[in-house]
Amino acid sequence: MHKPHSISRRTLLGAGAACAAVASLGGCAKSASVADPTYQGELPGPGQVDAKLSKLIPGKRKPAVYTMDAPAAVRGAAKPLVTIVEYSDFQCPFCGTFATALHELVAAYPEDVRVVFRQFPLPFHPRAAPAAHAALAAGRQQHFWAMHDLIFANRAGLADADLRAHADRLGLDTDAYDRDVADAALAERAEAEMAQGRKLGVSGTPSMFINGFFVGGMLEPAKLAEVVDGERRVAESLIKAGSTREEVYARFMRAAGAK
Repeated sequence: MHKPHSISRRTLLGAGAACAAVASLGGCAKSASVADPTYQGELPGPGQVDAKLSKLIPGKRKPAVYTMDAPAAVRGAAKPLVTIVEYSDFQCPFCGTFATALHELVAAYPEDVRVVFRQFPLPFHPRAAPAAHAALAAGRQQHFWAMHDLIFANRAGLADADLRAHADRLGLDTDAYDRDVADAALAERAEAEMAQGRKLGVSGTPSMFINGFFVGGMLEPAKLAEVVDGERRVAESLIKAGSTREEVYARFMRAAGAK
């Protein structure tokens, strides 16, 4: 979508470590992988909070709401101050680079930042949709993020056989994977996420909503950290004014007009 920005030394070091780990995983015949995080149900939605604190939320926000229905591509804080809803394409090189920055961000703010991955396979990337279906199929076995990392680490190999090989390396039940990757419900899920993105104004990747604040294209790591720190301060002001931590994202979404 945009030409890549320069990456800080810290992020490059972190990216190198993350890529090395993924490359190692991809090179094994089989390897144990970390299962997706689990959460205790849904956080409150915008309809469960009032609008009395909306005046404390600056700027224009979009109603980037999401649910935790499986396979939920969510990681990071259980009670986030900052929620990043990312629309991404597995065949997009900038998305692959930015995925590393988001890995770093969640690691840096484990109690404060949550990332939500939404599928947005662009039509001129013919293998993006099959890759999305593969990740969602892996998600049914609680390995969405492990598949996400392998796909981005191996974007040159997105044939069906390559994606199935990833499933095998992750130790998934490949019979279940084969059934799930062909399940029309997963294709409909990806299409529904893309349609939701379009309603929010997404037209390219990567695109994200940081507490509902729209950012199109990649951000330099320093700028991303600056935006996140600013959003943490806003969230902390909501809590100081009486919000619970669990309600923070709902209050951002209520200010964005979500019901």
